[in-house]
Amino acid sequence: MSNLSPLRESLLIFILVATYVLLSLPAIGQSLEDQAKKEGKIGLYTTMNATETARAISVFKKIYPSLDVNFFRAGDEALLTKIETEARLGQNLWDVVQTNGFSMYHLFVKGFLAKYESPERKFFSDGLKDKEGYWTSNYNNAHVLAYNTRMVSKHQAPRSYEDLIDPKWKGNMVLDAKDYEWFANMMKFMGEEKGMAYMKKLAAQELRMQAGHTLLTQLVAAGEAPLGIAMYSHRVEQMKRQGAPVEWVGLNPVVLNLQPVALAARAPHPNAGKLLLDFLLSKEMAKIIQGFNRIPARNDVPPDPPSLLKGVPILPSDLSLAKDFGGHVRLFRDTFKVR
Repeated sequence: MSNLSPLRESLLIFILVATYVLLSLPAIGQSLEDQAKKEGKIGLYTTMNATETARAISVFKKIYPSLDVNFFRAGDEALLTKIETEARLGQNLWDVVQTNGFSMYHLFVKGFLAKYESPERKFFSDGLKDKEGYWTSNYNNAHVLAYNTRMVSKHQAPRSYEDLIDPKWKGNMVLDAKDYEWFANMMKFMGEEKGMAYMKKLAAQELRMQAGHTLLTQLVAAGEAPLGIAMYSHRVEQMKRQGAPVEWVGLNPVVLNLQPVALAARAPHPNAGKLLLDFLLSKEMAKIIQGFNRIPARNDVPPDPPSLLKGVPILPSDLSLAKDFGGHVRLFRDTFKVR
């Protein structure tokens, strides 16, 4: 361009830049949906039960029929193992993950998650999402005391954690043998010294320790134990609606287990993954969760019934406690003699 006049050279540069911009406009102007359609597929890893996951995906498919969603469902420990094993093998098979709070924190620390500020995140309270945009809880599980109404009257039912230490409940309570997250949050809430003293007294009550909140709530409903500590309130409500003789009390605090969703840092279909993530955090999805009698995390969709949250002394789980997950597990098992 050295033989051109400064004016002509400037004009030529302008024309070249303008041509480049105009040719690039279709790609730049593509919507997230357009980019997702090109990818065509989404891989979802989840701990939500298969029936509920399939229901959510069927609604998503009606909105975006051109996208294929393949999901893998497993428990939280198995899901973590699968993700870490695939990473070691250099396999990137998932775009979106949903699991419990402690597991999600582990994935975050290990660098498995991508930052994505979904436009739906503004409908979630600060305690239910991280500040940087890596994860957001789309439903929660509230730990409450469940009791069999044929064995325990409303006036007899404990109203505080201290009431559980009453000798009359010795040998009459159940607790999930893997409730490490509830335990860690209770220890933080009470303080290490007071918390440990309390948990030792609770363990001396000869609790029946068995894994599975749903199973334990069923045992309470069947009369095999009058009380169930740290059961999920939505499960109790479901059984009540089916005619089971169960009720619950929200002891202070009611630890709220989060169930976050997040995008993979190495998602093979990142745009389609974002589209699914937006849906999982949408009001429509919150209503689906409401229909499952679960507790939606969105602040504009109440649970059914609203009493699952209204007036309940909620304590959202502190996911940073997962930093010492192994320590919490060991202390829980040693305290409650879980082998």
